[in-house]
Amino acid sequence: MIRAALSLITFVVATLLGSVMAVLTPIFDRTGEAVMAIARVWSRIVLGAPGVKLNVELAGKLDPQRPYVFMANHASMIDIWAVFIGVPLSFRFIAKKQLSYIPLFGWAMGAGRFIFIDRQNAVAARRSIDEAARRIKAGQSVVIFPEGTRTRDGRLGSFKKGGFHLAIDSGAAIVPMAIQGSGALMPPGSPLIRAGQVRLQIGEPVSTAGLGPADRDRTLKLVHARIAAMLGEPPPSVEQAGDSVNHPQ
Repeated sequence: MIRAALSLITFVVATLLGSVMAVLTPIFDRTGEAVMAIARVWSRIVLGAPGVKLNVELAGKLDPQRPYVFMANHASMIDIWAVFIGVPLSFRFIAKKQLSYIPLFGWAMGAGRFIFIDRQNAVAARRSIDEAARRIKAGQSVVIFPEGTRTRDGRLGSFKKGGFHLAIDSGAAIVPMAIQGSGALMPPGSPLIRAGQVRLQIGEPVSTAGLGPADRDRTLKLVHARIAAMLGEPPPSVEQAGDSVNHPQ
């Protein structure tokens, strides 16, 4: 408990200092890459303090010259830090707009050119998705948690469809990722991180070349099945794989 409490203090201090540094980066860098560098250091500090060890397994070769849409399951806040550390390419998270309103932290995300989606406004959400598609076509990879929220029972939930619209519209390959162990080390609602192992598997890219809107549901089921297989879960039913909500987050 003492180590967990100290790690919480480390998290607060590292987050405040990192956010302040990130907010100042537009003075010399407007690309957001400096913020990404800070985020990776922040993530290593936050996971290292409580003794979380991250094991990354890369199944397929990723081309650093191509953009991708990375999709991962989501069981804990640890997933975000694991992705910052483990994904070997530059990327931006697609996040709910409410996060942009958090003082310092939200401003830091803005400085990093993260992409915010307004779930409460369909028109604004569509504009954000269109902007994300333009960014991807220009070479920017993105990360999405297609379940839209953290799982409460530890199992892979249904996927929202917006992220698959985004991947198909932009022509970017989808990279399925599976994160294991994070939920046990930091359950939803807990402010403390326990020591332990987290495994991040980065699967082989799923091409979207030549696909159109009619291929969205099939692609969603394929990606869902691949992530479920990496997690060691049985193949989902059609109803379990996807829902009708058209948001990436």
